[in-house]
Order: sequence, then C-alpha cells, then structure tokens
Amino acid sequence: MYSYNDFDRLFLRYKLEGIPAGISIEKFCMSNQVPYNLFSKWYKDTRKKIVPVQVLGAPSTDAEMVESPSPLPGQKPESAPRLSCHTELRILVDLRMSNGVHISQKNLSYEGLKSLVEKLEALC
Repeated sequence: MYSYNDFDRLFLRYKLEGIPAGISIEKFCMSNQVPYNLFSKWYKDTRKKIVPVQVLGAPSTDAEMVESPSPLPGQKPESAPRLSCHTELRILVDLRMSNGVHISQKNLSYEGLKSLVEKLEALC
C-alpha cells in the first residue's frame, strides 16, 4: 500500500529527474514499480488546492468603470457610452467548494471581483 508521502516523494523525484530527462510520468511510475493509475488518483485527489494567482493588467483607479445594475430579464439594457476597450472586461466567477457551497457571479467588473473576494475572505 502506498502512502501520501510515498506519492509525494515520487512526484518530487519526477520533477527533479523525470521532467529534465523528458520522461513521461507514466514511464517514470513504471520504472519505479508504482502503478500509474494509483499515482494518477492520488494526484487528482491532492492537487485540488487553492493556489495564489497574480492578475496582470488590472485597470487603474483612474479608469474605473461605473457599476450599473443589470437589467431584469426581458428588459433591454440602456444604451450607455462605452469606455476604452480594457475597461469593458467583464469577469465570470464560478466557485464550488467541498462542503457543497456553490458561488456563481457573472458580469463582474474588476472592482466587483475585489468586493466579492473581500466578502469571501470575511467568511474564512
């Protein structure tokens, strides 16, 4: 039976030895007498962690977009002058948590995304 640490060490060795040599993870597992299907399952089960990301090209505070309420279904949106191209970026966030919580937000601006993250941080 393989433990978490066994697979973790194998994966570290693969990153240090296998990747530079151009060996696939399947061949690396076979050469180390580890069934690939068990390694693959471990990898999928343990790599669902939150990873830090860096957002590049965030709009500056000078070019902030004014939030307008989204129209009700069946209602046509009001015509408003568009700002420059990079401020028209809209963001979709879809979060599913292991405890069953599902958060989905559409049509967010950069400021709306920041506000959502701040609210989520308060829950932690």
